[in-house]
Amino acid sequence: MNSREDCSICRLLLAWVLIIAVAVITFPDASSYSDGISVDDSKNGCVCHSSSPASDLTVTLSGLPATYDTGVSYNLTVTLFGGPEVTSDSTNQGGFNLKTSAGDLSSVDSNTQEMEDSSLTHNSEGNNQRSWEVEWIAPHDDSLSVSFLLRGNAVNGDGEQSEEDYWNEAEYSSKGSNYKEANSATPSVTISLAVVAIAAVAAARRELLE
Repeated sequence: MNSREDCSICRLLLAWVLIIAVAVITFPDASSYSDGISVDDSKNGCVCHSSSPASDLTVTLSGLPATYDTGVSYNLTVTLFGGPEVTSDSTNQGGFNLKTSAGDLSSVDSNTQEMEDSSLTHNSEGNNQRSWEVEWIAPHDDSLSVSFLLRGNAVNGDGEQSEEDYWNEAEYSSKGSNYKEANSATPSVTISLAVVAIAAVAAARRELLE
């Protein structure tokens, strides 16, 4: 083998190395979020698994009170219903991200973790299930309507991203005991102004008749 052939082989090997490196960078591993996902990464849904939400998957948040007491700790349960069947060959089952507008979310066991954006998600231990226990400490302001955004995905566990993996999202809320709708005072103000106007007209008519 001459030096020209050696150079050709070296260039070919280098080209393959570059192709593999680009592929690794461009196409992340299917389990890149097996250790949790942030709100920002899930803002468009779990599109790395499937392109659109699936009606066959329901994400629920149970244990949330309709009316919260300030500073009280509530045990909540995130559950995924539906999705692909789990078999003995499945390496993973699913994951979630939960974000609230007020109060504090925290883990109660080793299956979840808090992200830097204060949301709560699964971790590498907790992606082998489809139900998680979490804790929410209500804010010290009882005039709020606190919103919760929950996103979850159920996977078939084959280690590949495909339309066979499902995701969906849901919104929940809990109101403080002194929460008032923003427009609740408008009707009474309007009625009061109308009464004042009618009284003024009546008074003016009486003056004209006297």
